[in-house]
Amino acid sequence: MKSEIKRILAIKPSSLGDILHVFPALELLRRECPEAELDYLVHPAFAEILDYSPFPVTHRILFNRKRLGRPLTLIPEFAHLVKELRRRRYDLIIDFQGLVRSAIFATAASGGPVAGFAHPREPAAKLGYRLAFDVPAGHAVERNVNLVNALFGRSDPVPEPFLPENPQNAAKLRELVVPFPKQLVALLPGSRWKTKTFPPALFAEVIRRIHAEVPECVFAVVGAAGDAPAAAEIRQAAGSEVPLLDLTGKTSLGVMMELLRSSRLVLSNDSGPMHAAAALRKPVFGFFGPTDPARTGPYGGNHRIYRADVACLGCLKRNCPEAPPACHRLDAARIANDCIQTLATGETT
Repeated sequence: MKSEIKRILAIKPSSLGDILHVFPALELLRRECPEAELDYLVHPAFAEILDYSPFPVTHRILFNRKRLGRPLTLIPEFAHLVKELRRRRYDLIIDFQGLVRSAIFATAASGGPVAGFAHPREPAAKLGYRLAFDVPAGHAVERNVNLVNALFGRSDPVPEPFLPENPQNAAKLRELVVPFPKQLVALLPGSRWKTKTFPPALFAEVIRRIHAEVPECVFAVVGAAGDAPAAAEIRQAAGSEVPLLDLTGKTSLGVMMELLRSSRLVLSNDSGPMHAAAALRKPVFGFFGPTDPARTGPYGGNHRIYRADVACLGCLKRNCPEAPPACHRLDAARIANDCIQTLATGETT
């Protein structure tokens, strides 16, 4: 079967964290089919992250969800997408998303077979799969790898894909941050859910304590333009003596990747950029409340997770009736001490 696979289509359009969770599976897929070409169906907002795919992507097929969601552009955009999916004949199509929508696009692509999970996120999606595999529950990274393992009758462990530096993005980073610090700590205070967005005051208190013990550290707040208010709050609460760079809205995905690569450690909410740091094997100090780190936390053994001792952990609620949420009460002193220990020992991976 492997020798017959010349073109593969992978489907996992979004979000950033979900795409990064596919990367180890793509590394395994590359090892199984080293002569094959890989195409990828991706949301335009996340297309740049495929520059870091461990299996080089030949064609990026853009899934424009906004245009597909508007009555006036639905039909022409759907026709265009189907045309792109059928432009190249695939020997294997893998739906890592597990939604009815992704299964429809998988079956619309030319060629086959379509492979997916026997228990996808939306049960009806499996009606579009010719090959459906029952993989054990666990972290999203492990589920994706086990899907590829099942496809080829393997039981390989999760590989550690190497994400090489992008020289162009690295150069843009050095132009943005001058002079570039030797001891950089990245802060990722953004998140899509209110309940996953821990207070800026927590980040500020942690870095204030780190600065008191490791004054040579420089801190950088990274995120979208919408995270600028959080960066301003961190700036004010930390105090002017703490060296803090506000890079919110100033980095592309690729430049963000190079900044995270250059960081000694990363303080983060549960977010897509957090998974980028984990994929780069940087120590993540992650704050969790409504979500389960065992399923969607930073993957790897060099991270620290902080959760409050409250009964409602893992509620999966985007909004909380409490203000502020009880799960946001974390011990800044403990987090800072752990960061200081990592900085002192020189651990970076």
